[in-house]
Parts: sequence; structure tokens; C-alpha cells
Amino acid sequence: MNLFDLYYEDYEKWFEKHQEIYEEELKTIKPLLPEGSGMEVGVGSGRFAAPLGIKFGIEPSKKMAEIARKRGIKVVETTAEEMDFDSEFDFILMVTTICFVKDAFKTIQNCYRALKKGGYLLVAFVDLNSPLGRMYEKNKHKSKFYAPATFFTKEDIINLMKKAGFRNFECKENLYGDSLDNLTFGVNDCNGGAFKVIRGRK
Repeated sequence: MNLFDLYYEDYEKWFEKHQEIYEEELKTIKPLLPEGSGMEVGVGSGRFAAPLGIKFGIEPSKKMAEIARKRGIKVVETTAEEMDFDSEFDFILMVTTICFVKDAFKTIQNCYRALKKGGYLLVAFVDLNSPLGRMYEKNKHKSKFYAPATFFTKEDIINLMKKAGFRNFECKENLYGDSLDNLTFGVNDCNGGAFKVIRGRK
């Protein structure tokens, strides 16, 4: 059974408990979010798509997709590796999804194919090279969510995106510190923060 079908209630509670962190993550994505028709890959419960005005997403978890639909998002239940779109979107957003897919490169290739020429892919993730990322990696065996996750560095993500054909990279970051209880905030260009958003152009 999908991990997020089992723990969808805990997922929602995390955002309620860490409201300030969630709002800072939204603030980090917004400067790089283009105009036009967008899709979120791994839309989850719609926590990011809904406030960012994204009306469509894909999500393999039935329980999460049900919540996203209640938030006004059209959801197709499929995986990032199996999605099949061709030059349909102006931009695609992924928020931490890249950590949970089985094949990161195929996922990014599928995003490239799904974008119109000149479209943008935004990959948001917790950077393995940040203090918070290292803490997550060290303790992931204790976490119901992060136990199966693969953490990436900024360089890893850019290299995968380059290999798929993306170019013109931009990066914003936020969340500074080594635990959720002592973070400081601020949206900056990428240089040490945990929550990174990398944007590349097709």
C-alpha cells in the first residue's frame, strides 16, 4: 500500500503543527512560479497546489488525491514514472516528490516531455548538503515518511535536469538550521539553506 495512503492524516497534521515552515516554503516557491497552465507532480493533498493556484496534478495515493480534490484540484491517479503528457503545460512543480519516486531521472524526463517549448520545471526539495538535510538523512530510519526517501544535493538535481535537456537554471532557498525547532527563515539565492527550489527551462 502507498506510504501516503497509510499516513495521510499524519501528513496533514505535520503542516498544521509546522504552519510557519509551510508558509516559508510557499514563499520560496512563489518568486520562481511562472504564469500559465501548470501541473504539480506528486500533488499530495493539494497543500501547495491550492494556495499557488495550480488546478491540476498527478498523485498515486488515493487518500491524498481525495483531499486534493476537496481543495479544488483535478487529480489523475498515476505515478511520475508512468505519467504520459506531451507538450501540455507551461510549468510543472514538484515539492519533495523527487525524494520519493523510484526513478528520479525518468520522472524528470517525463516532466520535460510534458512541458511546452520554453516551459519550466520547478523542483523543490530538502538539500542533502544542508544541516537539516544531513539531520534527516542520519535519522531517516526513525521516520515513517523519510525511511524510504532518497535525499539529493543541489548539484544532483541540476545534473539530472541537464541530462534531461533543461537549461537556464535559477535557485531560491529557505530554512536555515539543523532541526525543525531552531530554524531561521529568509528567501535567498542558494547558498546553504535546506529547502531549495531549482527552476530549469525546456
